[in-house]
Formats: sequence, C-alpha cells, structure tokens
Amino acid sequence: MNIKISIITVCRNSSAFLEETIKSVVTQTYPDIEYIIIDGKSTDSTIDIIRKYSSHISYWISEEDKSMYDAINKGLKAATGDYILILNSDDKLANESVIERVATEIKKERFDYYYGNIIKLKKNKPVPVKLFQVNYWQLLYSTHGSFVHHPCFFISAKLNRQLKEYDLQYKYASDYDYILRALNTEGATGKHLNIYTTVFRFHENSITASGKIDSERKNILLAHGYYRLSPLKRRIYFYMLWGYYKMINLV
Repeated sequence: MNIKISIITVCRNSSAFLEETIKSVVTQTYPDIEYIIIDGKSTDSTIDIIRKYSSHISYWISEEDKSMYDAINKGLKAATGDYILILNSDDKLANESVIERVATEIKKERFDYYYGNIIKLKKNKPVPVKLFQVNYWQLLYSTHGSFVHHPCFFISAKLNRQLKEYDLQYKYASDYDYILRALNTEGATGKHLNIYTTVFRFHENSITASGKIDSERKNILLAHGYYRLSPLKRRIYFYMLWGYYKMINLV
C-alpha cells in the first residue's frame, strides 16, 4: 500500500521561481502525491503559472490571507495525505526521485516525522548541507531551525493534527516553533534521512535574507523556556552542536 504524500506550496506574487517549484513536484517518479497550492491573491503572473499546471494540481485556491502561515494552515486543512511536506514557492525538490526515496523509508518504520538534508542555492551555486539526528532539546539549544529545515520536514497527518496548526502570532518564524512542538510531542518518533530532499533558494527577497526571523526567534525561545535553562549549559550545547554541524559540512 502506497504512502500518500501531500505537498503544500503557498505563494503570493511568486512568478519568479514558482514554475520551477511546481515542475519539481509534478515530475516526481512517485505516483501517490497530492499537490496543494494556496495563493494569497497574486497580482502578477502567478495565477497563470498555476493554471498552466492545474491538471497536475490536486487543489488550489487564490484568496486573501493573514500571513504565509495562515495560508499554510489552509493547506493543512485541505491535505488528505499520510505525510505532509511544506515546499516554499522559491524552493524545489532536489531531484525527481526524492519523494519515492522518502516514501520507501517511511514504509519501513512509519515514524511521526522525517527530515532530510538540504541544498542551499546561493547566487545559483548549490551548496550541499548535511544534517543529523537531533531531539527537541538539541534543536532548542541550537537557537535556530537550521538543524531541521522546514522544507525538508515530512510530518505525519496524525502528529500534525495533534499540533493543530502553525501559530499565527509569528509571521516569519512560526515553522521553528511548529517543528519544536513536533519534536516535543510526547511519544513522537522521528528520523533524519541522509537524503538531499530540497533545494533552498537564498536570495535578496527571501525571508531568511531579510533578517525578519531573528526577533521572532527570540520570542519563540522565550515561549519554549530557553532562557530559564542554565546559561552555562546553553553555551556548551550551542558550541558543541554548531561545532559538529560545521565539522560534517567541511568541504
């Protein structure tokens, strides 16, 4: 029995990169993919691009939303897959067999979440980034979402229902809070896959490049009790984790 994978892309005025994103999904070798696009009332040619591929898209809408995460929540409500991946409108799947490889791994154990490695694209230069197995505390001590990248994170429908939705008080970093909550859910099991799943595009208009994430990230750390932890322990774990990350990614 196939594992059904729902892939959700949210967008607004995303004509620069959206077609690449869509093509990376609709050319996958894996047969059981539900592709959902939630558009925030685009005024450029985004809708034309979506319509061009509409026969390959399971569900799409174009309407006003409160934020990117409000649009993601709409996509989650529409999703019917066993596992869900959020793929940004300026990112793309690493190759045409990614979902087939991930689904094969899921079938072996049916953990609550999986996450792969990422390829960062900077000025059209691909930089492969290896990740590693982390738990909730390690991700919290790292103070960033870099060890479990959002566009590499496959979550089971069951665990997603337990989390309910992305917290709309965060407009730029709610994915970090969401993944922290996923890893901190009692009984939840997960696994890092040594598979390059996603190409993450770093460009001047991206949220990552804007610096908007930083202030929200501090509020998320506060909400998760990070600043109540031992300052010495925080410092030691931070340098240990980032040191290991740097070591395994030495070129």
